[in-house]
Parts: sequence; C-alpha cells; structure tokens
Amino acid sequence: MSKKTILILGVVYAIATFILNNLLQTTIGGFMMTLSFVAFVVLILVAIYGLIKFSIKYFFYNRKHRNNIE
Repeated sequence: MSKKTILILGVVYAIATFILNNLLQTTIGGFMMTLSFVAFVVLILVAIYGLIKFSIKYFFYNRKHRNNIE
C-alpha cells in the first residue's frame, strides 16, 4: 500500500473512533479507543527498542574503529 492510502485509512479510523466513542458512546467505539491506545503503546516501545539497538551498535562500531585508528 502507498503512504497516501495508509494515511487515508488512519484518518478514517480516527474519525470513526471519535464518532463512535465520543458522540455515540458505543461499545465498539470504546473497543476502537482501546485498540488505538494499545497500538500507540506498542509504537512507543518499538521506537525505544530501535533507539537502544541503534545506540548499542553505534557504541561498538565506534569502539572498534577507535582501536584501529590508534
């Protein structure tokens, strides 16, 4: 899927969640809000994991190349 399609789907999901949860106060809207929150938490955890993984690789890369220069 293209980036535009994913963005449109995300906006439609957000609008549907808003309407079902805040305006109509349905159970499906509450479930969609819970699903959105869980996805947000997973996104944050994956971002932190990626940052830590990159930092560790960068640390060992720098340590390896510093020893070769000296």
